[in-house]
Amino acid sequence: MKQYKHALAWILSVTLLCGCSGGGEAQTVSSEEYAESVRLAEQSRAAAESESQRLAEESRLAAEEESRRLEEEAAALLASQIEEDREMALRDFEENRYTTFDGVDYELTFMDSFNGHYLDMEKWEYCPNWERDDCIWMEDAAYLEDGALMLAVTGDGVPYHAGAIRTKGLFEQAYGYWEVRAKLPQAEGINAAFWLMCEGAGHAEVSGAADGAEIDIIEAPHHDWSQVQHALHCDGYEAEHKTLNYPIDIPGIYDDEWHTFALLWTPEGYYFYIDGENTWNKTGKWASHAPCYAKLTACVGGWAGELDPSLTPLMGMQVDYIKVYLPVGGYEIPAGK
Repeated sequence: MKQYKHALAWILSVTLLCGCSGGGEAQTVSSEEYAESVRLAEQSRAAAESESQRLAEESRLAAEEESRRLEEEAAALLASQIEEDREMALRDFEENRYTTFDGVDYELTFMDSFNGHYLDMEKWEYCPNWERDDCIWMEDAAYLEDGALMLAVTGDGVPYHAGAIRTKGLFEQAYGYWEVRAKLPQAEGINAAFWLMCEGAGHAEVSGAADGAEIDIIEAPHHDWSQVQHALHCDGYEAEHKTLNYPIDIPGIYDDEWHTFALLWTPEGYYFYIDGENTWNKTGKWASHAPCYAKLTACVGGWAGELDPSLTPLMGMQVDYIKVYLPVGGYEIPAGK
């Protein structure tokens, strides 16, 4: 402020003493005139600052209002899309409510056609960020696109990001008919899987699978071999671990086309299917009687081999739908199960 006054005083004194036309007589400025000039300058400065502040406040309020408007529009759109997804899911459920398989009538208990805008978090949760072989399961690698679940593989090196979701705590069921329609990975180094899991599979307190098993309906790590496999695991994953693997050669299974992979699980055991053809049966002591949740996962490395990083991003697996049924009237459970 002092510099401002000094500059103003210098300008006034130079102007009034020297004159603008040159050669004139020097003019004196009274203290009252000087004070008035300073007052007017201060008044002009204050008015300019006030106007600048007013404009800045108007701009801030307008920006906040625009931000609120955009947030409200986004919230309204999100609510509309979620409601649209819910209505579509209900229609899909009703349209698939009943089916007949091998002469038995079944009723739908769980379904997701992945036709919505967003993954239905009332049905699924993202698998924890668990590092497996050459990847980490990450939320950003599992999403919906063009009416399908995309389990992607991204990144330019180890550890890659891979998509994985599960129904743990949201949908769990013992027995029934479980089916997915999916496209398998198109690159060596990726393992895609549809599997069932329960807490009992990781425990060895009860010998055998009765208290729970990991049921691998389909594992697809062998792109170059035209090979997939079914598998069973029980009694934990340490010294007591028990497992059965059943590899199957199916030329063209990695053809980037849709295929169905299914399990008929009864109190007696398991019956596996690929594209409607019965591929493996396992009954007896391997039969589990514990409710399981479903998992859809993509992994990188390990027994699937090494992934060429120049190929990413790519799809680890695409899933068109998952359907789960129980026989109408349920199962007659044998005594002691």
